[in-house]
Formats: sequence, structure tokens, C-alpha cells
Amino acid sequence: MLIVAMGTDDRKSLTEEHFGDSKYFAIYKVDNNGWELLEYRENRSPEERIHGDPRKASSIVEQLKGVDILLAHAMGPNFVRMRDNSPFLPIISRQRDIERALSLLKERYDYVSSVIEAKRNGKWDRQPIILK
Repeated sequence: MLIVAMGTDDRKSLTEEHFGDSKYFAIYKVDNNGWELLEYRENRSPEERIHGDPRKASSIVEQLKGVDILLAHAMGPNFVRMRDNSPFLPIISRQRDIERALSLLKERYDYVSSVIEAKRNGKWDRQPIILK
């Protein structure tokens, strides 16, 4: 089982903006059999003083403890920072519809699980995962 956070403004689709600019984080549990919505968390991160503000990234890390994957439609500087300096595995989805993005993630569940395990062991290649 993997815990996934997605940035959304309308609770139906991934935000067009950067992950950290979304109104809510939709938190789902995903496995080979499907997915289940666990909760919506309001994004409480501070406004950026500069684009890619590390304070904002730190706030998001704190808000999303226990999450394995950050799933977003757009990747900004903090998304890259989190890839390199947090326990999260960022994944990009070309599909904005949350149900469709979850379906694509489920199809690649075993692969994504192996990448998360490699990241935890410090043995991953940092290649982005893009769901199309």
C-alpha cells in the first residue's frame, strides 16, 4: 500500500498550478486492487517570498508526513527539491482528472513501489516518473 498526496483546487482534478499552490491535498491509499480517499487536507503553506521558496517546501513536507508519493500535473523548483531532499517520490501525471491519474498509478503500482524502496535505500536513479 502506498499513500499518495495530490494537489487539487476542486477535489476532482489536479491543479494546473504547482503542487504547493493548490488549495487542498487529496490523500489516497493506493494498491494493486485500487484506491481509497483517506482525506482532504487544506494547504496551510505560507505564501512564497520568491519563486521556489524553501520555506514553502518545508511547510508542505511537514503537512504531508506519512505520505509516500506527491502526484502533480506541474513540477516547480520545490518539487525537484522535495525529490532530492525528502522522503517523498514526486510523480508527474499528464492526466489532470484525479480518477484517471489514480488509475494510471495503479497500473504501474509494482514499478513505483520498487522505485520508492530504492529511494529509501539510497539506490535510485532520480529519473522522473511520468504517467501518461
